[in-house]
Amino acid sequence: MPISTATTTHRTPLTENRLLWILSGLMLVYWIYGWFNCLILEDWALENALVIICLGIMIWSRKWHTLSDASYLCIFAFVMLHLFGAFYAYTQNIVGEWIQNTWNLWRNPYDRIVHFSFGFLMAYPYREILINKFKVSSKAAWFIPIEIAFSLGTIFEMIEWAVAEFATRELGETYVATQGDVWDAHKDIALAALGAAIAMGLVYLFKKLTGKPKPASL
Repeated sequence: MPISTATTTHRTPLTENRLLWILSGLMLVYWIYGWFNCLILEDWALENALVIICLGIMIWSRKWHTLSDASYLCIFAFVMLHLFGAFYAYTQNIVGEWIQNTWNLWRNPYDRIVHFSFGFLMAYPYREILINKFKVSSKAAWFIPIEIAFSLGTIFEMIEWAVAEFATRELGETYVATQGDVWDAHKDIALAALGAAIAMGLVYLFKKLTGKPKPASL
């Protein structure tokens, strides 16, 4: 089962894409498991609201544009990291606690990991859509995903603030997960942009190393 990439011309129809069905099945199973076994159901529901909306948009827009398998793998990886964070209400995530105790950190860093992963894993799908759907130049498509990650990261922080204003104080603090850091939002936004920049840098280097050499001029 070959994995298609952004530059692959052929796209397997979604109804015939076995990889996509496997990824969707795994995500659905873990999502249902989290529903019944998460630490704080109210926080889990808040954390998953945007996931449901975004996945709904992806399903609705399937006739508008079909992504490559590589992009679907990136999206799947990010969503699973997020679902794992939401399962433990982020601030009590067990992986974050292990990192915190191992490196003597003053806060659980799992939310930082996911914000970085948002930029790192979603930059490739952004670039693919920019090139294949919007016909953006290849040069511009190296930088625009970084700007998108920065912008969406900022919008998400504003959504978090709005939710915290209307939710109970305890639920709001759990959802926002600042953990006493007044610069939490700024760091999360910066990490998303950094993740996207690193991803674009790695993809660029990979293309340079694996691309066909240009013929020597006569």
